[in-house]
Amino acid sequence: MEKFTSKLMVFNKSLSQARQYAAEKFGTAEEVTELPQEYLELEKRVDALRTVHANLLRVTRIHTNSSYDYPGQLQESVGELTRSVQDQLKVLTQAPAERAAEAESHQAESTTPTLPKTLPHALSRASAQGAVLLGTEDPFGAALLKYAAVQEKIGEHRIRMDKEITQKFVQRFSTTLNTEIQFAMKARRNVQSTRLALDAAKARYKSTNAEKSEAARLEIEQAEDQFVAAVEDATTLMKSILEKPEPLRNLADLLNAQMAFYKEAYESLAELAPEIDEMQVTQETLYRNNNRND
Repeated sequence: MEKFTSKLMVFNKSLSQARQYAAEKFGTAEEVTELPQEYLELEKRVDALRTVHANLLRVTRIHTNSSYDYPGQLQESVGELTRSVQDQLKVLTQAPAERAAEAESHQAESTTPTLPKTLPHALSRASAQGAVLLGTEDPFGAALLKYAAVQEKIGEHRIRMDKEITQKFVQRFSTTLNTEIQFAMKARRNVQSTRLALDAAKARYKSTNAEKSEAARLEIEQAEDQFVAAVEDATTLMKSILEKPEPLRNLADLLNAQMAFYKEAYESLAELAPEIDEMQVTQETLYRNNNRND
């Protein structure tokens, strides 16, 4: 019986809150308890922070999938996806018969790890294959092999950047959004619930006869205490979230990971560029001299 009575009280309380909520929505509520201005300002700031986290995560989650820049229309075979630049360099030193045997063995090797599907790795594989087809005696073939090695290196740097961004930004931002900010949102819902309960109690008090007025007044006092406690709890949680340095620290980690990648990529390309330029100038000079002699 006590269990039934307890459930009935909970149901009646929920029903009163629902009626109060509907009355407020339709503008027929006689009284609506106002929330402190400080609390309302904190709500706006937390909502803004929540939106920022959601928007940045929507973009940066792409780093959890290393193939985000891999050409969608590209269809590389298993053999192509398991040959590194070193493998292609080895092929260049083999006789035709050895190359054929090596290719068959490579295709049959099911345990060979697949290389990453990134744009730099795809460029590396395509360039290395070109070097094999042309041979390194050809200037273009030799240049392609050098370019392939650099792109493979850049691809590895890219993979490292993705892992760092995932660990130091995406995962930590997700934790903040799904735990701390969610705790604050739950506390705010409790504020809304206790406010509705308070206003519902006030409405009942106005319609209560003299015999039950004392009980109704005590109900209001209890509802006020719960409302004040809920506001204080939510205010503390929201202030804590807004004051924490984690979001700025996470942004710094994102920036540093990107900066390290672009620096490494630039240095790798800058080291290769003079070699390619020199090879190009040499070939153009030979081409002009040969045409002049003709």
